[in-house]
Amino acid sequence: MRNFKRLSPLFVILVLLTIGAKPPTEKPEPKDVELRGKIVCLAEEMHTHYKVELFGQHEHLYGIKTEDGKYYTVLRTSLAEALFVDQQLREKNLMITGRVFPKTQLLEVTRFLSIRDGVLHDLYYYCDTCYIRTVAPGNCDCCQAPVVLIEKPLNKDSLIPSP
Repeated sequence: MRNFKRLSPLFVILVLLTIGAKPPTEKPEPKDVELRGKIVCLAEEMHTHYKVELFGQHEHLYGIKTEDGKYYTVLRTSLAEALFVDQQLREKNLMITGRVFPKTQLLEVTRFLSIRDGVLHDLYYYCDTCYIRTVAPGNCDCCQAPVVLIEKPLNKDSLIPSP
């Protein structure tokens, strides 16, 4: 007992706080996903399935409808921009790799490929003049000529894996 009396009050308080302190709560991390499906206007899908009222002219809220019928809202980032502006991509079956954020269905796209006849195809935009490859449609940064969408099989053995 005698040694306990010599302890500094500050030390005792720190020990008591340490014993009763809760561990810091860890922030949940985004989940890496690989989704297969088509890009759709989520508002129009909700109108079709649930009779949500839409204005005749409405902004499109794009997302992916997966093969199993789940919907994810696509965040508009530089890597996903082509999905928002190129109608050609919205007509394709896609495999999208990305991250879904905790407690949401918000999807950050990190890569997308098309699926044609069971084969994965790389999708990119290309300038034939400057030999420049880019991730979004528009004009070439170098010569200002329009870039074209290229859909190229990854390789002969690029069959998609079974879900």
